[in-house]
Amino acid sequence: MLTAKAFCHRTAAETGGLVLPPLWLASGVLPLPHGVVVELDVLRQVVRTVLHQLAEGGFEVLVVFSGHGALDHLHVLREESDRVMDVFPSVKAFTTVWNELNAGLQGDIHDHGAKVETSYMMEFFPETVDLAALDSDPSSEHLGVYGSNPRFTASREWGAHMAENAINRLTGLVRSFLSGERPDSWALLRELVERLQAGDLQVVTDSGRRAKEGEGGIRLDLHNPHSQSKYITALASFRINGVEANLEDGTLSNPSSGEGHTDSRIDGLGPLSGFYVRRDQTMSISLPRVEVAPGQHLLEASFLLADVFQIEASGEFELR
Repeated sequence: MLTAKAFCHRTAAETGGLVLPPLWLASGVLPLPHGVVVELDVLRQVVRTVLHQLAEGGFEVLVVFSGHGALDHLHVLREESDRVMDVFPSVKAFTTVWNELNAGLQGDIHDHGAKVETSYMMEFFPETVDLAALDSDPSSEHLGVYGSNPRFTASREWGAHMAENAINRLTGLVRSFLSGERPDSWALLRELVERLQAGDLQVVTDSGRRAKEGEGGIRLDLHNPHSQSKYITALASFRINGVEANLEDGTLSNPSSGEGHTDSRIDGLGPLSGFYVRRDQTMSISLPRVEVAPGQHLLEASFLLADVFQIEASGEFELR
């Protein structure tokens, strides 16, 4: 939220406008100690109430800027930005998040508490950063820090570079809205997801097994070898030996430590109920309606990410 606040104040200094006090509300919180999460319908009602009252009060351009990057959280904010424009046709409303604005910038632009976010804080609020509090081993890991040890990677210079690029982009967007252009809160999302979540999943060759011991169906594993999370909102296709598999009653689970994704139904996936497979994690897919004989089989699957981008998984697996 501190980073989001700084972005908004610096942008408003260029474009004019009023920055409201921040709302410390988040859905889609990472599975870390003491994370406080609100339900999506609560988030939606709060944001809708604020946006509609601002529109009724005569504001012409409304920017919802999130310091939190969970895609279900952001989907609600984007939907409400679109909704207020439908109700108040003269209003321009736009939702974005800090990392989207740098989707076209070369270099590291996204992490959680590591080089990128720490560099922003060194630029915006340097008095809050004490890198010496981190471990002196460059390869060490810290709870909540998803990325390399920022003691050896973060810098105020990188934070200033990212901030300048992002604020220039947001300033240009706000000015285009003031000139009458209708905002598209989904364009930057597509750009960011394509950059960060591209890269196919890997079929774990020796993972095939029965969905439940002693019963039918199959269960197999897919691995995310990439440095960023995948947010799966649908299975676009799932073929075994060239035949589309029956996904009825199928589930996804993420057995990784700390994850809450246990037996999420495939038919319940969507932009507000997506399934995260984070960096270097493996998910299990259970299909109780699929029967195949023991031996080698070919899987060809497609997954929709954040409802805007598609990745694949292709490879052989052995059913034991």
